[in-house]
Amino acid sequence: MKKILSATIFFLILIIILVGLGFLLSPNYLFKNQMVNKKSDISTKLAKEEPYTIDIIVLGDSESYTSISPPELWRDYGYASYNCGGIGATLTDIQDVYQAVLSNQQPKIVLFETNALYRVDGRRKEADNFISDIMHKILPVTKYHDNWKMLFQDTRKGYYKGFTISHTIDPCDNKEYMIMTDDVENVINDNYDTLKDIYKLCKENGASLVLYSAHSQTNYNYAKHNGLNKIAKELNVDYIDMNLLNDDIKIDYTTDTRDRGDHLNVYGASKSTAYIGKYINDNYNITDRRNTNIAKSWDEMLDEYNKELINK
Repeated sequence: MKKILSATIFFLILIIILVGLGFLLSPNYLFKNQMVNKKSDISTKLAKEEPYTIDIIVLGDSESYTSISPPELWRDYGYASYNCGGIGATLTDIQDVYQAVLSNQQPKIVLFETNALYRVDGRRKEADNFISDIMHKILPVTKYHDNWKMLFQDTRKGYYKGFTISHTIDPCDNKEYMIMTDDVENVINDNYDTLKDIYKLCKENGASLVLYSAHSQTNYNYAKHNGLNKIAKELNVDYIDMNLLNDDIKIDYTTDTRDRGDHLNVYGASKSTAYIGKYINDNYNITDRRNTNIAKSWDEMLDEYNKELINK
């Protein structure tokens, strides 16, 4: 009887410790106590933003966070935006990010970069994913276990609402890679199902979903354009394929890519951001927040951004 009681007390104490660690390592707690690096996970980063002031978010994988610069949207239009893209992000990762955003923001526009729609989403296929999701909810420490590292990292500069500046130029030829065809490369079915879930979240939270494909010789072709245009029509959402708009955007792959045509550098991102900004300004009614209570901190961020642009 004593052994059973001792074991019960031990496990109760263990659970209390794990729950407590989950709280201490959660994004909101860490940011509230100013103990984390700016490059921590997206829910942690957004916890620092003034609640319900972000009007535009960018979702996707690395093609998203290398193609849209929030400081430049602020400079040109006063749009408060945040780039939530992540390296190698899958559709379930992206859905998780959007749900995290909705905990303290209600963006009006969700810019969804489309490359991840063609990436196999291992998390969706894993049989144990259901169990891991339950564990994350019951014991948050299982989700935030890596956040302890942030307690010992210095705050890094050069992080601008999800965008980092890359001056690197690793060029490739300006070849014609969007060759017209009637072929259709459909997105992965499971990914389309998750995208429809994201679309539903957008509708429920008053946001417009806008699909866009960033410039990338590595990842895009006309058959993919046809596949993406097809789902945009099915969902009745806007689709911007920048790869077909170079007469307007004028990406030069000899100067505007950081890795031989896969991702844009800051020079390319500036061009694609200018196009997106004008598109939003022409087609949507988004608040200019340059005369609001967040203006001071955003202007300070823009000053830092401009200095880094100059100091290569």
